[in-house]
Amino acid sequence: MSFVPAFPIYPPETAWMREPKTNIPGLIAHSSAGGGRIAFLPADCDRRFARDNLPDHGNLLANLVRWAAKGAIPLSVEGAGLIDCHLYHQPGRLILHLVNLTSAGTWRQPVDELIPIGPLHVRVKLPADVSGKRARLLVSGKAVSASTVAGWSRFEVKSILDHEVTVIV
Repeated sequence: MSFVPAFPIYPPETAWMREPKTNIPGLIAHSSAGGGRIAFLPADCDRRFARDNLPDHGNLLANLVRWAAKGAIPLSVEGAGLIDCHLYHQPGRLILHLVNLTSAGTWRQPVDELIPIGPLHVRVKLPADVSGKRARLLVSGKAVSASTVAGWSRFEVKSILDHEVTVIV
């Protein structure tokens, strides 16, 4: 990955990269002898993703986090929509907050329409004091069937309108 210098974007007939390849690194990744991982991204991809919702920037940031964590991320939520997730551990249980941020005006405020999303396929890494065999959805008031495989609890949330709180025991 290399840095691409700025180039004019307007008028369209002049919008082309003057220097298509440089030797200036755009990402420096390093694995230390002790097993630690370091990624240096000398660009403002996080700010640009927050401001402009550019999917490539979001994918790059997410993949950097996965690489640095060596895949040791304790939560996976798959499904259509934009979801804010917060996982908390209390003695004997996990609490998972799922907030549906999907709207016709996503990335703009205020939210004036709620769009239901789902199904969501959830995987949660289980700590030693949580069996993960039962999950209860507090907002919808439903119990969901959960299975445990290799220290992970798996279950499905059928639909979320605004938010859902899941208790995993």
